[in-house]
Amino acid sequence: MQQAAPLGEIRQHWRAIAVGFAMAFFAWGSIFYAHGVFKAALEAKHGWSGLMLSSAQAWFWAVGALTAFGVGAAVDRFGPRAVACYGAYATAIGVAAVGLVMTPWQLFLAYAVLATAYPTIGNLGISAALAPLFQERYAAALGYALTGASCGGAIVTPVYIWLTATLGFDWASAVIAAATLLCLTPLLRLAPARRARGSAEDDARGLERFRAALRSSVFWAIWVTGFLAFTGQVGFLFHEISIFTPRMGLVMAGYAVSVTVISAAIGRFVVGWAANRVPLGLLAAVIYLIQVAGFVIANAGEGIVVSFVAAAVIGFVVGPLVMLPAMLTRAAFGAYGFGKTFGVINIGMFAGMTVGPGLAGLVAYQAGYATAIWMFAGCLAAAALVIALGFRPSQISDGL
Repeated sequence: MQQAAPLGEIRQHWRAIAVGFAMAFFAWGSIFYAHGVFKAALEAKHGWSGLMLSSAQAWFWAVGALTAFGVGAAVDRFGPRAVACYGAYATAIGVAAVGLVMTPWQLFLAYAVLATAYPTIGNLGISAALAPLFQERYAAALGYALTGASCGGAIVTPVYIWLTATLGFDWASAVIAAATLLCLTPLLRLAPARRARGSAEDDARGLERFRAALRSSVFWAIWVTGFLAFTGQVGFLFHEISIFTPRMGLVMAGYAVSVTVISAAIGRFVVGWAANRVPLGLLAAVIYLIQVAGFVIANAGEGIVVSFVAAAVIGFVVGPLVMLPAMLTRAAFGAYGFGKTFGVINIGMFAGMTVGPGLAGLVAYQAGYATAIWMFAGCLAAAALVIALGFRPSQISDGL
């Protein structure tokens, strides 16, 4: 078992962590959580059906899955700064375009642009940027950087809603797009400009490691775990309001979502602290089982207290679940070729995000939300089993 490393790596690379925080702030604030704003505003503006808008969101995740490997390979080839700069501009263009769309095909095109942007400034881009910089404190660095996701959801989403009510959806989208571009691009100057290693020998080593990873059972254990975990978690998050509203009313259900978000931030720091003290495969399995316990609590009763406890326990894993695939990939295969390797892992994660909401909606329609919650629990329990049996840390050293 590893001992906790000193904070020297954190101090040395604090600028990279700060840039990761800013990337997460806008990736989740302007894209991920903004989907709820898009849906409500487009329903009101154009009268489009929920089915059509859900199809557009599924398209978003599908395009993201298709582009994930290319984004990871681009980070390995061109460095984090260039890739994130593309993401900042594509985010601004995509958000502004969503505010202007008049037909469904235009919405699908705007979502495709956003789907190519999200991995570049989201979890994939941040994880790939930090992987070469940290040997012992990678989990802690991810925890600090990805806290920007919670802050982005807590700040950008309500501001977006207020601007929509005040200025209209088209102008509100233009303001959010401009703020994303003007705030994020100057900060990206602090991001690593080039790859940490650039020789032909290092490129060959990264490619060799990537090919070896694809032949490894550990790689596919991480891939399947990501797919299962994101199927269950994103399925729940998409339907969280609908699950809790009949139990406690819309306003209190909104507070339950806030509890989920706050608990997610706490979970990130706990996992970042524990990663150097607990074997990573065991830690991941325990984290997934904690979320299973949250789903069991959610089905144990329908009172307000039970619902808030369930939201807190489930939320505690929301943040770590985003971190764990990158942590597992880094621990198993090292930093060389990380972008390409984690890019393929992201395909499984995006596939889960694509399937989860629709599958949960279908199960809920056929058998009710209680059955859907058991489906979420089953996905996370399976993820815990796969990673407990299939993960083995590597003895690779990157010489950092």
